Amino acid sequence: MDPWMIQPITFSAKDVPINSQAHGDPLVITLLIEELRVKRILVDSGSSTEVLFYDTFKRIDLSEDILIPSTYRMYGFNGTVTVPKREVTLRVSDEEGYLDMLTTFCVVDVVSPYEEIIGRPWIAGIKGVASTYHQRLRFPTYQGVVEVVGDPQVARQCMQHDIQQNEEKRSRQSQEKNKAKAVKAWEELEKVISQAVTAYEAGEKEIL
Repeated sequence: MDPWMIQPITFSAKDVPINSQAHGDPLVITLLIEELRVKRILVDSGSSTEVLFYDTFKRIDLSEDILIPSTYRMYGFNGTVTVPKREVTLRVSDEEGYLDMLTTFCVVDVVSPYEEIIGRPWIAGIKGVASTYHQRLRFPTYQGVVEVVGDPQVARQCMQHDIQQNEEKRSRQSQEKNKAKAVKAWEELEKVISQAVTAYEAGEKEIL
């Protein structure tokens, strides 16, 4: 490696956000994607791939011809499977001009409070270190160690939106489940009534 690539990256108590509530927030940063300022980017060191949500891709105003077929299947921590819509390689940079790299994203057409997810491969690619506790992403450059500071307020808004979406999803699932139970109960009742009517009619015929 070149000398600038092996600069020590450290965090100290001075880097800790004053608002203690921010310590538990996810790290959400702002980067430029093909010159578009994208504010709600989740830095997730637990993700093995970079994700670009389809709504964000449409905002970049690029032709869908640049999308290529994807062979990925993404698995959530709860075992859910998401099949990417396509893949795309775009230029990612920071607002200060220290970072400029091509990044391949899985384009996913699902609802999310985030616009993009940056995972382990991207963090490793810039030789960076992300700290949710300090709300900072730091990486080495020719001009020293540079940082991108997270926005706890945006992170909190995303979390609240995510919680709301999950509650609405659970509510819909509960309603659908109750509706299915009601339909099944009605079908059972109709079956019982039909059997009773058939038995009654058979009894009337025997009397006659």
